[in-house]
Amino acid sequence: MKKITLAMVAIMTSCVGLTGCASKQKQPFKWSESTIDELHQAFSRGNINCREVVEGYIRRIDALDKKGPGFNSIITLNPDALNRAAELDRQKDKSIPLWCVPVIVKDNINTADMPTTLGMKALKNSRPPEDADIVKKLKKEGAIILGKANMDELAISMLGLSSSGGQTLNAYVLSNGPGGSSGGTATAVSASFAMVGLGTDTGGSIRIPSALAGLTGIRPTRALADLNGVAPLSITQDTVGPMCRQVKDCANILRFTELNSTAERQKNIMNALNSSGLKGARLAMVSGMFPSRTKENQEYWEVIDEAIDAIKQAGATVDVVELPEQDEILNKYMSLSRYEIKSGLDMYLQSWPSDQDKHLRSYDELLTSKGYTPEIEKWLVLYKEKSENRLNDPDWKKNTQGRQVFVRKQISKVMDGKVSYDALLYPTLTQLNVPLGNNTEGRKNVSLSSFSGLPAVSFMAGMAGGKEPQPVALEFLGRAFSEPLLINLVRGYEMVHPVRVAPDQAPELP
Repeated sequence: MKKITLAMVAIMTSCVGLTGCASKQKQPFKWSESTIDELHQAFSRGNINCREVVEGYIRRIDALDKKGPGFNSIITLNPDALNRAAELDRQKDKSIPLWCVPVIVKDNINTADMPTTLGMKALKNSRPPEDADIVKKLKKEGAIILGKANMDELAISMLGLSSSGGQTLNAYVLSNGPGGSSGGTATAVSASFAMVGLGTDTGGSIRIPSALAGLTGIRPTRALADLNGVAPLSITQDTVGPMCRQVKDCANILRFTELNSTAERQKNIMNALNSSGLKGARLAMVSGMFPSRTKENQEYWEVIDEAIDAIKQAGATVDVVELPEQDEILNKYMSLSRYEIKSGLDMYLQSWPSDQDKHLRSYDELLTSKGYTPEIEKWLVLYKEKSENRLNDPDWKKNTQGRQVFVRKQISKVMDGKVSYDALLYPTLTQLNVPLGNNTEGRKNVSLSSFSGLPAVSFMAGMAGGKEPQPVALEFLGRAFSEPLLINLVRGYEMVHPVRVAPDQAPELP
C-alpha cells in the first residue's frame, strides 16, 4: 500500500503553508479544534477547498502522530483520501450534510480501501471486500474516511496497545494511558487529526477513552446499533458510536449511523441541539456511583462540584438518588465478551473469502499464529475456554437470563418513580487517569449502559488542575431511544460551561 507522507503532500500542493494558499483577504481555516459547521462556513466563504482540508489533516498526522510527541493513534492512512477530496471539489452540489468531513474510524470497522486489522499483526493484510454499512452511510453523505485508528487487539482490553499499531499515548498527558479499546480514535480526535471519529463500545470502549481525551462519546441504544461489517466482541452488547470534540458534531454523525434511521429521527437528533437544553431538566444524581471524598481525589472532586453547580445554574433540578441493587448490577454481573468473542470472530472471519488477502479464518488460527502482543495471550486462552464451555457456566446463565430486564427495572424505579427524571447522572470514571500500562479502577460505572442496553453519553465536565491538567467526565444515561434528549442536555452544558481545552501537545501547526 502506498504510504502518504508529508513530502508527498508538499509535492501535491503548490504552496507549503496551506493558509498561504488563500488570499490575504480570506480568513485562514484552522485545523485544530474546528467543527463541521466551521468547516462548511470556510467552504462557503471560499477560504479553502476539500483537498486542502485533507492535506492539512495529513500534515498534522505526519507532524504530531508519527513525529513530534508521537501519539501513535493512527494505524493506516487512506491512500485514496486525496483523490476522494478532489472528486468532491469537482461536485457542483456541496450541500450534502457531511461534505468533506474527515472521519477516523476504529480498526475493527470494515473499510474496503484499507486493511481492517483489529489491532493484530496476524490480520495486517486482512482486506474485507466491502465497507461496513455505517461507513457506506457516512460516505454517501459526503464524509471522507481519512484513516484507521489504533485499538486494543480484538477490543478485549483498555490499554491502547496493539501489535499492529503499538502503544497509543494520551492526548493530554503523554505518560498516561489513552483508555480503550477505542483509545486510538479518542487520541486522534482530541489531537485534531480528523473532525470526528467512530468507536465501538461493548463495556465502555467509547466512553472511557472519550473521558480521558476530553471528548463527548455516545453509546447508542443497543437496538439501534448497525453492526454489519463490524468485527464482534460480544454480539449481545456491541454498539458503534461517534466520538467528538463537541456534541453537535456527534449528533451530525449519529443521525446517519443508527440502524434503520428515518428522516424524522434524523431531524429529531439535530433539533435536539438547543442552547438552553438544561433549563427545566430533572436529573437523578446517583450518589453511590460517585467516589468517596479523600485528600487524594480533591482535584477530581473540584471539577465535579463545579460541573454540578453549572448544571443547576443552567436551570436543571439535580436530586441525589440511590440506584436499587447497585452492587448487584455493577459488581455481580460481567461482560459477555469472554463467552461470545470466539463464535463472533469465527463468523466474522469467514464472512468473506481468503483467496485474495489470505486472512486467517478462525479464532483458533489467530490464537496459534502468535501475531499479537504477549500481554493478551492469557486472555485469548481464557476466552477460548470460556466460549467453548459456556453452556455449563453459571456466570453465563446469570448474564444471559434476565440481566437486561433486571437492570432496566432498577433504573426505571429511579427514573419513573414518584418523580420522573430525564436522565441519570454519574461520573464516567471515578478517578483521574493512570500511567501507561494500567487500567483505571473506576470504570465499572459504564457497565450500567452496557448491561441495560440503554443509551449513555459521556461528556467533558472540566479539567482537573495540578502539574499536568487532565479531563474529568460525567455521563448521562436515558431511556431507550432518548439520544436526542441526552444530546440536548450535553449541548446545554457546553453552552453554559464550555470546558474543552485543546491538548498542549497538539497545537495548530504554523
